[in-house]
Amino acid sequence: MAYSPETLRQIAEAQTEFVWEMQEYEHRPRSAGWYIVVSLIALICVIYGVFAANYLFALIILISAVILILAGNENPEKVLIQIGQNGVVIDGEFTEFDKLANFSIIYHPPYTKVIYMDRKYSLKPRIKLFLDDQDPIEIRNHLLNYLPENLTLRDEHFSDILGRLLRI
Repeated sequence: MAYSPETLRQIAEAQTEFVWEMQEYEHRPRSAGWYIVVSLIALICVIYGVFAANYLFALIILISAVILILAGNENPEKVLIQIGQNGVVIDGEFTEFDKLANFSIIYHPPYTKVIYMDRKYSLKPRIKLFLDDQDPIEIRNHLLNYLPENLTLRDEHFSDILGRLLRI
């Protein structure tokens, strides 16, 4: 159903069951050694790409390395999370519960405290919310009224684990 922008704003503001701020993404501090290793790996790959006459590969590696190095110096912004009776609002962007397939709560403090929400029929990535100091039991009980729980997911997604290990 298509809502007017004003109606969407009003619905988003009404989602007040659970409200908290979280970091936009998980900030992973990097040492000087990390930057040296990534730069060396990128340099080796670029040299290989040039010698193999695969210039597109070399360019992609070079651009990726520059983005990794520049993005590592930025601190994540704080975003407002709201969960209510109609859906989830992440920094003002409203997602209705009927557009979500399921949710999973991975809670292994102090390392992992996240909610994953998979979207239905969308090319957008899954939603990942950091719980911080929120009560996972209360949020789970609330979400069960609107979404099925994915009980097969017992740990973080592999991409999140790999990202934490590689500090990217």
